[in-house]
Amino acid sequence: LPEEEKQKKLSSCSRHRFLYIPPCTPENFWEVGFPSTQTCIERGYIREEKNPQVRLRRRQPLTALFSPKPEEN
Repeated sequence: LPEEEKQKKLSSCSRHRFLYIPPCTPENFWEVGFPSTQTCIERGYIREEKNPQVRLRRRQPLTALFSPKPEEN
């Protein structure tokens, strides 16, 4: 077959390849291993707050809430 006809044949039988283009993989998808903390912060995986919220202390200790049952004699 002449070169022009070969191209026509190839394009007619290979059209299915152009109907669906798979999505690109996310950035850093193929990196193996765990990134460093600094890298995670730069990528936005970890968000550091400048003024972190202060945790409130318990009003009652856990032992007061979950004291053992009194023994029955």
